[in-house]
Amino acid sequence: MRSRLPVLRMRRRYIAFELDSEEIVFPKDLAIEIISCQSSLFGDKGASVNRLKLISFDGRYGLLRCSYSRIEECRVVLATIYSITGIRAAIRVKGVSGTIKAATEKYIPKLSLSIAETSAENDGRRIELEGVSGWIIHSHGREIDLSPDEKNRTKGSDTRYLGLTCFDLCGGCDDADGTADGLR
Repeated sequence: MRSRLPVLRMRRRYIAFELDSEEIVFPKDLAIEIISCQSSLFGDKGASVNRLKLISFDGRYGLLRCSYSRIEECRVVLATIYSITGIRAAIRVKGVSGTIKAATEKYIPKLSLSIAETSAENDGRRIELEGVSGWIIHSHGREIDLSPDEKNRTKGSDTRYLGLTCFDLCGGCDDADGTADGLR
């Protein structure tokens, strides 16, 4: 199937927001609450015109995609959220942009993207070697996603994590979850 010409595509905007809550909020719960508030405010027809979609959420900062002509309605939806699965919460819009990259660079602080020790997503393990050090975000078999301590390691790229394998670490290729690979 052929893609649409840029002139025929729906124009989109990306809303960067910050969530303040009393406890940890999961992305799925937030998405359900956004859909619920949107349909209660605008009905099914208005909700379909807004075209809201949660793109990313890290526990505090997130990105939401919406229709170009419905930015104000989407901001209203975010302002009406006061509780997510019984947890008191407030959402503040940081800014609106035309691309995901621009919204991330302008409105979401680098600290929230790269310091994983304050995030609930790290598993409490670190790698400290000569060439690289940081928090392990995810490990699967011989592969590791690492949030580096040195921010210039990911500067200029669209990624915030380094992808390592057990071959990159000292210790061979037994398994990336083992201590023989340099994980602590």
